[in-house]
Amino acid sequence: MNSMRMNKYVHVLLVFAIVFTAMQLLTWSTAEAGKKYPKLRADAGEDFKTLEKKEVKLDGSDSKGAFKKFVDFEWELVRVNGAKVQNNQPIEINNDDKKTASFMAPDVPSGEVTYEFKLKVKDEVDREDDDIVTVHVMNQQVPVGPT
Repeated sequence: MNSMRMNKYVHVLLVFAIVFTAMQLLTWSTAEAGKKYPKLRADAGEDFKTLEKKEVKLDGSDSKGAFKKFVDFEWELVRVNGAKVQNNQPIEINNDDKKTASFMAPDVPSGEVTYEFKLKVKDEVDREDDDIVTVHVMNQQVPVGPT
């Protein structure tokens, strides 16, 4: 009877040891990833102005990561004149999964329209970061002064 009770405790201790070891390995892996790889940083570039009906380049090539080995780039239009948008409407982004993307600046009836694009990057150890670039699209008409 005593040996059966002992076997039961051995099984419990064995399960505990396996779980404890797995938790230690996961903790070590996460901590080591932070030490082993440089800090991940998305860089969508500086804010800029452009004219309507022009092809506009979005450049995330200054993003930094583990030896510049990114698994994923994702460009997304998130705001127009400060209002949230969904599904990149009203802009179609070309190469939205590359470090350099582009879009055609739409017509601007007057003044300017402000577009905010988010670049999200992910590296080979599943770390993510994002950055926003603001693009001011200006109307091409030259202001007419008093005559």
